[in-house]
Amino acid sequence: MELINARFRGSLIVCGLMLFTLLSCTEEQGKVDSKDGAIASWSFEAVEKSPTVTNHIINGFAYTPKEGDTSQYKVTQINMVKRGNLSLEQEITQTYTKVIKKINPDGSIEMDIRIDSMIVNEKGPNPQKTGETISLKYNSGNASDRKNKEFVQYNSVIGAQVIANVSKLGKVEEVLGLNTIVNQMLGAKKDSIPEKMKEQLMQQVKAQFFQLPMQQEYQTFPDKGDLKKERTWTKVDVIPVSGILTVTNSVTYTMGPVHEFNGRKVAIVKAVLTAKTEIPKELPKFIQFSLNKSTFQGTGSSIVDVVTGETILKKNDVLTEMDASIKDLRNGEKQEVKQQIKTIVNVVLLR
Repeated sequence: MELINARFRGSLIVCGLMLFTLLSCTEEQGKVDSKDGAIASWSFEAVEKSPTVTNHIINGFAYTPKEGDTSQYKVTQINMVKRGNLSLEQEITQTYTKVIKKINPDGSIEMDIRIDSMIVNEKGPNPQKTGETISLKYNSGNASDRKNKEFVQYNSVIGAQVIANVSKLGKVEEVLGLNTIVNQMLGAKKDSIPEKMKEQLMQQVKAQFFQLPMQQEYQTFPDKGDLKKERTWTKVDVIPVSGILTVTNSVTYTMGPVHEFNGRKVAIVKAVLTAKTEIPKELPKFIQFSLNKSTFQGTGSSIVDVVTGETILKKNDVLTEMDASIKDLRNGEKQEVKQQIKTIVNVVLLR
C-alpha cells in the first residue's frame, strides 16, 4: 500500500520492538493548576522536599478519575536502535487531551481522546539505497507540514477524536472511532482497498498513535488495586522473542512516603526491571542456536496522585541487547542477530 511508506513502516517497527513499559519520573518540569488556584512547578526534587503526610491511609491504589475530568498530557518517546552496522534514531512527541465521559460499574473508564499536536524526528538507513541515511522531520505546528501530502498519516490524526476504554488498573483496553482517520489517510482509495488491508491499517493506527502512547501515561497498579502494607508490588510477563527465546521480565514497584504538594496527596513510585532469558531445551535437530549476550534492564520513577491514581510526571529508561546466531545444519545457512534498543519515555501532565 503506497500510503504506508518506508518511513511510516519504520516507525511501526520500532514501536513493535518496545518490550517493556515502566513507571518512572521525569526531571522535566510541568505546571498544573493546584486546588487553591496557584500554579507551581512539579519536579522530582520539589516533591521529595515537600511535607510528608503521616496520617494518610491508602486503602487501595488504582486509577479513579471522576466524570467530567479534563486533562492534557505530553508524551515523548526516544528510541535508539542498532542492528549490526545499521542504526535508527527516533523521537516522537504527542500532546493529547482527554475528557472522562463515563465510569462503568466494573470501574473501567470511558473517555474521549483528541491528539492536539505531534512532532516527529527520525534518522535511519534508506531502505531503497544501501549505505545511505535519510531523515524525517514533522511538526503539526508548521503550516507547510500540515499541507504536505507525504505526511497524511500524521495529519489525519491531528484534531481527530476517538473513544478509549481504560481499566481501573491503568490498562488501555480499547480504542474506538478510527474509521474517519483511516478513511482520511486512504483518501480516494478508501473504497477500493480490501477490507483486510483496511483493518490492518486501522490496527497500526490504533497502536502507533493511541494505544502505545496512552499506555505510557498510566501507572502499573497492584493486582486488583490492593496495596500491601509494604507498598511494594511486582508485575511479571513472559514474552516470546525471535520465535525461539522466552524472556521472563519482572518489574518491581515501590511507593515512597505520601507528600502534600500543590494541594494534592502524591507519592514517588520507583520501578526496577529485571529479566531472565531462556532457551528451549529441545530445538529441532537441524537447528544450532547460540546466545552470546542477552540484556533486558530498566529503571524509573514517577509522581502519582495517590487519591486518583493520576500520573503527574513520569520517565522510563529501558535497555535491551541481543547477540545471537542460528544455523540450519541442513544447508549450512547461518544468521546472526546483533541488536541494541535504548528507549526513554517522558510523560508530563500539562493541565
